[in-house]
Amino acid sequence: MPSPKYPLKTLLEHRERKVDAATAELGDAARAREAADAARARAELERRGAEERASRVRAEESARLARGQLSAADLARGRAWELAASAEITELDRAVARAEKSVERAREVEAGARAELAQRTADRDVIVKDETRFGDRLKGRALAAEEEAAEEAARARRRA
Repeated sequence: MPSPKYPLKTLLEHRERKVDAATAELGDAARAREAADAARARAELERRGAEERASRVRAEESARLARGQLSAADLARGRAWELAASAEITELDRAVARAEKSVERAREVEAGARAELAQRTADRDVIVKDETRFGDRLKGRALAAEEEAAEEAARARRRA
């Protein structure tokens, strides 16, 4: 007689597909978070570069002013440059803030995907454990049947 098939095999396969899908979603979310982290790092680097360039220009202009090398027109152009540099740094600050929000959202999505994977894995593991117990019960029945057959054979030999 063939051994009985596990009755929840289809459910187990379905839950395994759900785990695989959740794993893929987590991978996508992790890659998106990594990309957001990289974009934030680039934005911060760009902002720091602009701040350093502005600082160097300010220092050079201050030195030229101290030496008396600047005219009134140079001072006016310097003021206009200062306004433009401040506007650029302000815009770069905003870009960094947007990038940080993007990273935060990506981390939330990744955490959600991680929780979903954990739930899907737990759901699958319930069925895996049940399948193991099912197999153990079948083995126990087979062993009991073998023992009973051996006892029956021993009784038959004693009678004979």
